[in-house]
This record gives sequence, structure tokens and C-alpha cells, in this order.
Amino acid sequence: MQPSVKKCHERRRRWLAVGALAVATALVGTVTRGKASAPARDASGRTFAASPARPVSFTGTLDRRAVLVGGPAAVRMELVIGTEAGSVGCCMPFDGAQRAQSVTHAQGAAPSAARLPTDLVVILDRSGSMAGEKIENARIAIRELVSRLGPEDRFALVTYSNMATLAIAPTAADESARAGWVETVATILPEGGTNMSSGLDLGLDTIERMRASGRAPRAILISDGLANQGDASPEGLLRRAGRAARGEYMLTTVGVGADFNEYLMSALADAGTGNYYYLHRGDDLGSVFAREFDAARATVASGVEVRIEPGDGVAVVDAAGYPLERSSGAVVFRPGSLSAGQERRIWVTLSVPNAAAGDHPLGRFALSYTRGTERSTLVFADTPRVASVGHEDDFYANVDVAAWTRSVIVDGYNKMQEEVAREVKAGRRDAAIDKVKQFRAETEPLNDRLQSADVQQKLDSLGKLESDVAAVFRGENQAARQNELSKAQSAAALDERRAGAKR
Repeated sequence: MQPSVKKCHERRRRWLAVGALAVATALVGTVTRGKASAPARDASGRTFAASPARPVSFTGTLDRRAVLVGGPAAVRMELVIGTEAGSVGCCMPFDGAQRAQSVTHAQGAAPSAARLPTDLVVILDRSGSMAGEKIENARIAIRELVSRLGPEDRFALVTYSNMATLAIAPTAADESARAGWVETVATILPEGGTNMSSGLDLGLDTIERMRASGRAPRAILISDGLANQGDASPEGLLRRAGRAARGEYMLTTVGVGADFNEYLMSALADAGTGNYYYLHRGDDLGSVFAREFDAARATVASGVEVRIEPGDGVAVVDAAGYPLERSSGAVVFRPGSLSAGQERRIWVTLSVPNAAAGDHPLGRFALSYTRGTERSTLVFADTPRVASVGHEDDFYANVDVAAWTRSVIVDGYNKMQEEVAREVKAGRRDAAIDKVKQFRAETEPLNDRLQSADVQQKLDSLGKLESDVAAVFRGENQAARQNELSKAQSAAALDERRAGAKR
């Protein structure tokens, strides 16, 4: 995280008292495949891996190997999707025929560490509410971004208010072009309404016309308000954002200020397999641009897709809040592209049959991605299994305390924060506090037995969280303070649940 963004987040989390504890862990056990000998196995039966396939790795760790008959049916698995450092240099696909190829990578020579030339399109809201500091911060951030581009990079700027305009056509970043871009950016004036659909249409049309093999594309949408012109329906906007997923590039969204719909902006980023940022004033926009540009030019794999084919009676409940697509008995989610040296950690929650004692295969876990012209798939060498047991001692003996601690702190606690934020946004004080109490009621009895100090620390902090939530419903400017808490808390919680998503 860039320093300015980090400081901003830290200020918000201190004020709200809802920041999550960062937990760094290492997975144990390595599983190999494709050799004469049998795959190496994790003796605990909790860790699983796909065959090595440079530069991408895919592993998973269960927080427990058993559920109690008649008790909670949920288990969590931490999926870790990683890439080697210095593994850039692939050619990005740009037509459907190339993407249709499907192969399995074999371990081979170390890939090139060259940086990919990047095609970057900024889609900027210039409606009337952007006047003053917001538009000036946007101008400064775009000038900073332009200064980072190399001669092989290309840049385009789409602005929108009542309608969309291609303010800067796609052009290579030579000295002459940069000078013209700076002049153009200085003339951008805020006025009119917020026709976000026209901005998305023109911005994504632009990036798709730029597509070329060997280049990394990325679009960044910025807005400070509610869509109120054109097709302002969530369904229409999400359908547009989905073009990025289908094209195997990323649409990142940035909400600035107090008036935008944070749930729509985060949903647009999910539909476009990109990142979502909340900026209170917009003065950190330059850092967002820098992070997204650096990640784009270090792209290793695009079109990343996790596919789970659940076993009998098993259901996929959640995957760090990513949209779940269900088709023909399988569940798919798309966490976005991977950069060199990136490691994403995603907690998947599954429901396991627990009406009677028995053993339950969780199903097939696969990761697919595109690198160059090849579509590759990694599959866990072993099938994860969870037992239903009748005695508490057997259940607790099958809990991995370290993994359970991570699942509670990283996923459970932050999912609760997201739910609290939604209730606060809707003005439902008691419902928000009930979410905190529910988390305590579900977690405390387990921790009484498992004795995790880190989980206990979270439990001890819940009283302060309840007080902070109650405080925004007292005194003046309640609606504004509820809105700010909701935006800051939901953004921070989402970042914590999706560890490693923002490079």
C-alpha cells in the first residue's frame, strides 16, 4: 500500500475502532503431481495443493476437518493463489479464439521479468459535484500518472457528466503527447449530471479498441456521486462492468467524497474483476493510480477463475464477498488478474451435511487463468474431506487452531463489519448492534475451548465497536456520520477480507 493511502486508512480505522488485525501465515505441506511417486500429502489432511505450474500456485487449508452432528455446518477453507516474483513477460490475449485454448502448464524455464507495456483508460466523473478540491485533485493525480508512463505505454481519458467525451484519445506516452495531455487535463471543468452509463460505454469501448497482444489493459472509473442520467439502473451498470470480466481485463472503481453509492461502486469493481477504493476527499487518487498502473504492467495471468464443484450435500456459501456464479452444479468466482509476486488469500465458506455421522468429500477445487494464448487449469491433487462427528471432543480435536484463528479474524470479523456497515447506512442502530452480538455469540463458546489469544482480543474489542456504532446515532449530523462510518468501515473490511488483492 502506498504511504498516503495507508495513512488515510489508518486514520479511519482508529476513529472507527473497526480495523482488522493483519495476520501473516505460511501454509504447510506441498502436493506434487505428474511424477512417478505418489503426491506428497499433508499429514493433518487440512492442506491441499495443485501440481506445481510455474508461475502460478494454488493451495487451500481447512480451518477444521469435522463438524458436530446437529451443530453449525459451516467450514472455511483458505485459498491461496500466488505467483512468482519476476514472472512478467507473457502476452495478454485479445481475441476469443486465443482464450478458448485450454492446456495445463508443466514446470518449465523461469519466465521473463520484463514489464508489460500498458494500456490505461481513466473514466472520470466531471459532474457539477466534482467542483473545487475534487476536480483539482483529479487533475493533479492524472498529471502524476502521466509522468509515470513509459514510451511504450498508452493512455486515454474519458470524462462524463450529462454525456461522455473522449477527452484524450489513446496515444503512446511520448514527450509531445504528455505535454498535450497536461494541457487537456487543465481544461476539464465540472458541470452537469452523472451519466455513468455513458462513461462506462465509451471508456470500455476505448480500451477494447486498443487491445493488442503483449499489452496489459486496465480501466479506472472515478465518481463522487449517484448515477442520475442515462441508464442509472444497477442492473444496466453491472452489465456494462461485466464486459471487463469477459474481456479478461480489470475495471477498478474509485468512490470519492460522501455522495456515491459504495455498494454499487464495489459491485461494479467485482463485476469487472477489479479493485474498489474509497477516498474521503480524493487527495489519495494519485496513489491509487500508481498502484493500479504498477499492478497492470506486472500482470502475469488474466481471467483468473476459481471453480468449485461441491460434493453431495455440500454448498458454497461465500467467497470473501465475491459474486458467486452457479451453473450446472458448479460455483465460480472471479478474483481478477494476478501480478508478479502477488499472493491472494480468499476464505471460502462451505456448508457440510451434519444431520448424522459420516464422511463428506467437499468436491473439486480448480483454478483457471490465461497466460499468453493458453488457458491453464490447476486442480487440487487430493479431494478435501470433512467428517460429521457426534462428540465434542472429536470435533475440537479436528480444529486447526491457527487456521481457525485466521478465519475468524480475517473473514468472520470483517464480514460482520460489512453487515454492520449496511445496517448503519440504512439507519438501523439496533440491527447493527445485533450483528456484533451475533458474532460474539457464535465465536465466544468456540474460543472458550480453543483459547486463541488473537480471537480473544477481537472479542474484547466488540464492546468498543458497539459503543462507536451507537455514537453515530446520537447528536447532530447523524445521517452524515452514519454515511461516513458505513463507507469507511465497509471499504476497510473488504480490503481485509481480500488480503493481497491490492498489490
